[in-house]
Amino acid sequence: MYAGYLCRSCSRIFLEGAKHRYDKSVREKALEMYSNSMRAISRVLNVPLGTVFMWIKRYGKRKYEKLIE
Repeated sequence: MYAGYLCRSCSRIFLEGAKHRYDKSVREKALEMYSNSMRAISRVLNVPLGTVFMWIKRYGKRKYEKLIE
């Protein structure tokens, strides 16, 4: 059994001693694939990669929040 800690600012529960469900190489591959898709968006739309990242960061969170409501 793990000891749980509640974050007062974000209300998330963190478990001491908890292990990741997926191997580090799988997580790294997922992040690489995500990054490559942002580069593709940048190329197709002819906008800087930083702009695409900003759009995803700004608008993606709003869309996700609507999905979980």
